[in-house]
Amino acid sequence: MPQTAKEVSEHLLEITARALENRDFDAFLSAFHLPQLMTTLGRVIRIETAEKLQHTFEELCKHYEAIGVTDHYRVCVAAEFKSQTRVEATHVAHLLHNGKNVVAPYPVFSVLELIDGHWQIVSAEYAVEEMNGVALAISHGNKTEKLGQDAQES
Repeated sequence: MPQTAKEVSEHLLEITARALENRDFDAFLSAFHLPQLMTTLGRVIRIETAEKLQHTFEELCKHYEAIGVTDHYRVCVAAEFKSQTRVEATHVAHLLHNGKNVVAPYPVFSVLELIDGHWQIVSAEYAVEEMNGVALAISHGNKTEKLGQDAQES
C-alpha cells in the first residue's frame, strides 16, 4: 500500500498507463471511482457508468494507436495529502513513440481518494484544448458541458 502522497499518485499512474498499453479495461476501471468528472480547457465531462468509462477507454486506446503511442511516461510533479483519505496531485503526461514525444507533454491535476480500502481517481483536470485528441477521446459519447453552459451528449 502506498505510504506517501507521491506514492499514491505514482501507483495510480502506473496502473492506468499499463492498462492502456495492454488494453486491460478491468485494471483501468479499478483505478477510477464512478461517477467520474474529467475536465479539459473549456469542457467538463461526466462519466457515470462503467460502460461509459469503457467507451472512453476504448476511444483513448484508438487515439493512442492512431498517433503511434508506444509508451506512457508520466511524472508526478506534486502530491499532497489534504486529509487521511484524500490526495491532490499533479503529473505531466508524455505520450511517446520509440522514446520521443508524439504530442506536447501536458499537465493533469487529479483528486485521489481512499475508498473502501483502495486509492482511486475521483476527478481529473487535463490541461488540453477542447479539440486535442485526448480531450476528444475523453468526451466522445459522454455527457459534457462547456464551462458555463448546459450539459450535452458529445
